Amino acid sequence: MKVSLKDDSACRKTMSVEVPADTITMEYAVLLKSYVKSVALPGFRKGKAPKGLVEKKYAKTIIADLKERLVPKYYKKAVEENDLRIVSVLGATEPKLEEGTSLTFDVTLDVFPEFKLPKYLGIVVKPENVHVEDKQVNDMVDSIRRQHATFNDIEDRPARETDMVQISYESTVDGVPLEEKVPEARGMGTGNGYWTTCDDDAFLPGVGKALIGSSIGDKKDITVEFPESFIVKELANIKAEFKVEVTAMRERELPEFDEEFLKKLEVGSEEEFRARIREHLEQTAQKTEKSRQQNAVCEFLLKKTKIEVPLSAVQEQIHTLMKDIARRRTMQGVGKEQLAAQSGEIMEEAKTKGEEQVKLRYIVLCIADAEKIEAEDVEISEEIARMAVQQGKDASDFRKELEKVDGIDSVCDQIRFTKTVDFLLEKAKEK
Repeated sequence: MKVSLKDDSACRKTMSVEVPADTITMEYAVLLKSYVKSVALPGFRKGKAPKGLVEKKYAKTIIADLKERLVPKYYKKAVEENDLRIVSVLGATEPKLEEGTSLTFDVTLDVFPEFKLPKYLGIVVKPENVHVEDKQVNDMVDSIRRQHATFNDIEDRPARETDMVQISYESTVDGVPLEEKVPEARGMGTGNGYWTTCDDDAFLPGVGKALIGSSIGDKKDITVEFPESFIVKELANIKAEFKVEVTAMRERELPEFDEEFLKKLEVGSEEEFRARIREHLEQTAQKTEKSRQQNAVCEFLLKKTKIEVPLSAVQEQIHTLMKDIARRRTMQGVGKEQLAAQSGEIMEEAKTKGEEQVKLRYIVLCIADAEKIEAEDVEISEEIARMAVQQGKDASDFRKELEKVDGIDSVCDQIRFTKTVDFLLEKAKEK
């Protein structure tokens, strides 16, 4: 067998395979013999027909069967002999085979990148102090109290900050209805019976604060300037005029730390509740700091490693990221029409992150190989169970699903990736 490799790019190769004529003759003879044993021709019992008659009748079928059997067999041999690490098979030419000649075919492959690892032990990482302020605890306590608040109707005074105000409204941009000017803002241009808080947390920027001091029946013209970060991207930096009428008001009454409220919180005292909040905030802060340090390690590896990665792997990652971004935006309330309008932006975001993530994966897994960091069976089982819970599936059934699509290797690689980054963090130097 002759094999030649042509580099189409850093990670893409065309592999040309030629199986010699004598090998084809031998393989053909074995296949023909199996046909003779298994077919029955008129006038002959099964397996008793003359070889020449069988060969003549099934000539095209035998050649097609021979190609189907030999291409994967010798493709595998060619890959093994050349020690190729395949990322994906992109295509293959129709194999050429004529009587008395060799079998030839070409396969286009993406292979693992070849690159030099930087010095990865002793990466310098600057730790940051993790400390929870009393104000953070108080803010969290107040937030939970607000979640359990009750609301009482207001009729005898103007609205104050943190009150709830019900409004009806219409909006325009340069005199044109908002939804005509910006179709992606469908459902936002008018509202009836819409409740908003009189603070900076109001969904419509600036409306909540502008309603402080209003009374039921008041009508106001409010200018809304949508920020760059607004959830409907098409509204970013747009200035709209809102005609608003106040139709009802309610005041928020926060619960006291009495016996009933403490029972709901499943604690014995306010002090115990605050202690739990502080512990939760400290754990969250520690996780955030660890994540920041892990990101610092990853940024170092990307900056210090010169690597080109397989285009097919990047394209697959971009596709995955696009689905993830779209799903997150849907959960944030973005509709199908808005998603369609944002497709270009989503694609650019996915492209920016996709190649970087693929590069990092190859770098870290190469370090895992060098340091012999493996995923243990129990770790794989635990990760599959965690993923199954997230998707509301039975762990055993979910594992079978993964096995069908060779997904266990991906789970294994993710575990090795995480363990390797943690290993690098343990070996890091403090700045």
